[in-house]
Amino acid sequence: MTERKATSTDDNSVIGEEAFSPLLGTAKEVMTKYTHCSFCGANLHFTHVTNFAHNLTQETASCPECGIRVRRVIHRLQ
Repeated sequence: MTERKATSTDDNSVIGEEAFSPLLGTAKEVMTKYTHCSFCGANLHFTHVTNFAHNLTQETASCPECGIRVRRVIHRLQ
């Protein structure tokens, strides 16, 4: 099994599983933290853009209530 290291870029992007690393608690608590805005508590809006040439999908979470981008995660496709 290969070990994955946290990889961040200058524009606050996070690679893959590292997006979940700061989330601790039960499964329900983790899902609530991941899908709701930490500022106002509204449901986040997720968009996905896939680059098949590099086997990557970029997931962006933004809050429609606050108007802020909460996070951007890059997932590796296998």
